[in-house]
Amino acid sequence: MWAIIQKEFNVFFTSFIGMGLMFSFYLLIGLYTWFFQGNVLDFGFAELSVFFDLSPWFFLFFTPAICMRLFSEEFELGTFNLLRTLPISIERIIWAKILSQIWLMAIILLPTVLFIYSMGNLSSPAFNMDLGIVFSAYFSLLLLIIVFVCLSALASAMATKQALSFVLGVFLNFVFWQGPQEIGKIFNFDLTFQSLNYHFQNISRGVLDFSSIGFYLGLSLILVGLIILRFQWNYLKSKI
Repeated sequence: MWAIIQKEFNVFFTSFIGMGLMFSFYLLIGLYTWFFQGNVLDFGFAELSVFFDLSPWFFLFFTPAICMRLFSEEFELGTFNLLRTLPISIERIIWAKILSQIWLMAIILLPTVLFIYSMGNLSSPAFNMDLGIVFSAYFSLLLLIIVFVCLSALASAMATKQALSFVLGVFLNFVFWQGPQEIGKIFNFDLTFQSLNYHFQNISRGVLDFSSIGFYLGLSLILVGLIILRFQWNYLKSKI
């Protein structure tokens, strides 16, 4: 598994697309958090709500862009069958690829911790801010990223072209992020609790709600299971 994870890291950090996506994220989130109208400095409070309100929308698009090649590229190049010749099960290959993307996204998120340090130094007195809420929001964002990675990986497993994988990944992320709320408005039902947005906001308030944590992790496991079933079905079709 480690060899596959290492391969995914090498591909990302040695490609112009990977590095370009990473620095584009830093540039955009930095501008919206600190410079554009409605930034954190406009509120006069030592808090990072602007960053945490915007981050899910950025990751909603950036995660499919980073994960679109996860399985689609293997299909396009015909190298997935080569992977299957390795002495490792298809399930472990899938887990290795998904874990590599989760770690990549966590590494990309890590430098934004500097925002906490910057806001702490700007507050008076220094670091007069609710760090509990900040770190719970980071925890919620990390759980959200895990689900976005699983959704994007499912899109990549379903599509044989990277462009189609990206579009499908964005669609799935949006549906699970905002879809239940929009459907509830149309049919006059309260489906808010089924959306990722609801559970993200729930934990971001500073309360570690285990029902929301269970929702994140349970949904992630279901999505990984669907990916495994997709490849097992392909394997069975190839044997017929």
